[in-house]
Amino acid sequence: MKKTTSLKLSKQLAKYGALTAAIVGVNDASGQSIIYDDIADYTGGVGDTFMIDLDGNGTDDFQIRNELSTSNLYIDPLTASNDVLGSGGATYAYPFVLNNGDAISSGTTPWNNNGFAGGFQSLNYSSCSIGNWCDITDGYIGLRFNISGNTHYGWVRLDVDSSGNVWTVKDLAYSDTPNTALTAGQQTLSIEENSTLNAIKIVGLNKSIGLYNLQAPTNYRILNMTGKEVLSGTTSDHSHVVEATTIANGVYIIELTESNSRAIIRKKIIL
Repeated sequence: MKKTTSLKLSKQLAKYGALTAAIVGVNDASGQSIIYDDIADYTGGVGDTFMIDLDGNGTDDFQIRNELSTSNLYIDPLTASNDVLGSGGATYAYPFVLNNGDAISSGTTPWNNNGFAGGFQSLNYSSCSIGNWCDITDGYIGLRFNISGNTHYGWVRLDVDSSGNVWTVKDLAYSDTPNTALTAGQQTLSIEENSTLNAIKIVGLNKSIGLYNLQAPTNYRILNMTGKEVLSGTTSDHSHVVEATTIANGVYIIELTESNSRAIIRKKIIL
């Protein structure tokens, strides 16, 4: 039976899971950030399609699909300005299997738009007769897409079996600064090397936000998506729960600053 799953649906399901922080963005001093989405793992089969809306703007950017009639696995850019990193020609392309740490940028080539308007980007064609995605665990696909006329780079991580008929999408990320490179598997920009903010775990559940692995008193602010502060305070223990019962359901930013450091970490959360 054919099944099509949208990343937007995946995010909605994930936000109701226990102790789940949906989307993560960590800013450096310049305000740049990597937007990382640790989605609930999606396992597809023959005839299934997974839609990817990288920036969450309501428009799908790519789709990964297993063709029902042939059992071949493809990834398709869904607009003329979106591309996938791989080898290929005018009609057919074969996305690379990137390893953790491989560069994704304008300098890594070739970028292909096959899959939009009639082409094909084969991950696994005819049980590994063609394509690079044969019995792959934790491989990355390099993505290039458009936000408001600007080019952004990102990745999606997945497993693919030898037949191409069982495949799992695990997580994805992109740089929210136009024309800025990132590496496969990169989830954050580096902040101060000695900052214990690196170890902090943030989890959102209903109207509570749990902060764990705190090593020093930490100031927090909750901001709405317009940047307005709606809640703030300071922690005094290694773990702290922020009760956000006074604010409406929605997407917010939690900003953390250690009292003895100028390093800042920001994460998007769904309440």
